[in-house]
Amino acid sequence: MENGQAQSRQDQFALDPRTARLLARAERRLGELDLLGRIWPLWPGFAQGPLLARAAILEAQYLGRKAELTPLLSLGPNPEPTRPNKDLRWAAGLLLTLRRLEEIPSASPLTPSLVTELFHNLDAPKLARSLPAKRAANLDSSPAGPVAGAAAWTLAPRWVEAGITPLMAAGLACAAWEREGPDHPHRGPAGRIFLMGVAPRLGLPAHGLAGLGQALKAAAGDQPGGLEAVLAEVRRGGSWRRWLGVFLRAVETSAAGTAEVSVKALDLVREHMSLIGAWVRAPRHPLRLLELMVSRPVVELPEVAEALEVTQRTAGLLANKLKELGLVAEVTGQRRGRRFAYEGLVATLIPPDAISI
Repeated sequence: MENGQAQSRQDQFALDPRTARLLARAERRLGELDLLGRIWPLWPGFAQGPLLARAAILEAQYLGRKAELTPLLSLGPNPEPTRPNKDLRWAAGLLLTLRRLEEIPSASPLTPSLVTELFHNLDAPKLARSLPAKRAANLDSSPAGPVAGAAAWTLAPRWVEAGITPLMAAGLACAAWEREGPDHPHRGPAGRIFLMGVAPRLGLPAHGLAGLGQALKAAAGDQPGGLEAVLAEVRRGGSWRRWLGVFLRAVETSAAGTAEVSVKALDLVREHMSLIGAWVRAPRHPLRLLELMVSRPVVELPEVAEALEVTQRTAGLLANKLKELGLVAEVTGQRRGRRFAYEGLVATLIPPDAISI
């Protein structure tokens, strides 16, 4: 009986040749990212650090926020802005949500209760001091029940078990999410964030889905009414086929963009490691510092000292050595509390200005 149900579901979601080609192209791009993660030893730190921050900035910019990558990276692994910059706070909230999703073991499902909690705190009300107190209190309180569509993210891995391809399951989960609750202002960004969260549970590289908002808008540009018309079609009648074509084209674009940036970063780091090996008399610790800055491109000396298990004086000497080679820059202009940035890597990661909605 179960085999018959699985076959029926596969038949229900059979693709026409054009959509099948789109699926193959998107899967190929995602495969490039997966391969990159296998061949670059520093990939885990790079992906969990600056690449995740870049994903948050892409989403914030798409939403019309004037958020920048360097200030977000300067906040460190657990960003808590102290200055009244609501755009930076929004980006920090997105990053904190992405980090929370990444911390959950990929074998654990995105339960409706977890999705609901993250959904209602997506803009990090504890950080967003510019929010009216009443709204912040409402967002921070426990919701009465699961947000509409939350179950879609739990069901997506089950659809894969039933024989649907992972990328199709991801697209269908997005369609179910949008169909069941389109009116909340956080609906769009939350779906894109949760999609990155469910990706590892489907065997997909999450970073291939970064910047999906702008990619979806571009992919739907040739559709009558654009992206909103495609989503309206999903919401009115649950029609997913036109949406899936737009979704697959967008995934191909977003994955290609992330892969291009990542390959540039890999080439840059390899070049700089060779430079250190050729010009530094005792390269071991300078190389360790460079490796640290691949995952944390903007660091303070106490962080360096703790991570490398050296004194702060030694940390300063190491940072100055990389500065002499032109690899890092001191960005505070102070004698105390100095902060160093891996400028070449940061410049590689900074996304172009997105078109706001």
